[in-house]
Amino acid sequence: MGSKLVAVWGKDNSGKTTFAVNLACALASRDRLVGLISSNLIYGNLQIFFGQSIPPDKGLFHGLNDDNPNIGEKFSEYEENKNLFFLSVPNHYTGLLCDSVSLQSVEKLINAASLVFDILIVDGAEDIANPVSGVGLWMAERIYTLHKPSIAAQMWHKGVEDFVRELHIADKKINIMQTPNGDFCDETFKSLIELSFAHELPFVKRASELENAGTPIYFFKDRRCSSYSKVLEQISAEICGGKGK
Repeated sequence: MGSKLVAVWGKDNSGKTTFAVNLACALASRDRLVGLISSNLIYGNLQIFFGQSIPPDKGLFHGLNDDNPNIGEKFSEYEENKNLFFLSVPNHYTGLLCDSVSLQSVEKLINAASLVFDILIVDGAEDIANPVSGVGLWMAERIYTLHKPSIAAQMWHKGVEDFVRELHIADKKINIMQTPNGDFCDETFKSLIELSFAHELPFVKRASELENAGTPIYFFKDRRCSSYSKVLEQISAEICGGKGK
């Protein structure tokens, strides 16, 4: 594999897609060619974050199913940064195509994309049966796992323990706390889940508003967004091999 492959994982509503999108922005700003792959096979969510649509000749299903595609041409370029490209399903409903996605086709796609991009990010799914997420987790060098404190998040963590063990990915997991907005005590959650956290992301009150406006947090410079971006810069430095690289 030519590029570095990073996976982002977590329970639904953990902030994982927000994190994946903004990490991609931070890495692209370091002059890396970044490809971001969504594992959502029902509807296209990345284009919401970027405020763009998926052209009919591009998208995840074309990348997975077309015969010998030039995989780079199936990604959509983010209009605000020439170094960032994303692969997502189209805006209209495509759920009936889910059954056509095989583990082999996903592995083939990731291997092909690794020859195009410096860094690949797979935005994983809560569902352990999702083929894009599963292959991405298996092939990734690092798995940034998001935890937003709640009883449901603790139950999800316990529920995927066998999956993590069978896939031999425990040593690749880097746990990140998404700080709650006051509805659950993070210290209580830490005592319940018994994990160490490499990073903590601050709660950004305007996150949903920015998402709906197609503006990544990384490019919005109020105090909370800047604090969030500071953590992204630290993680980007880890991925790229050092500060400023």
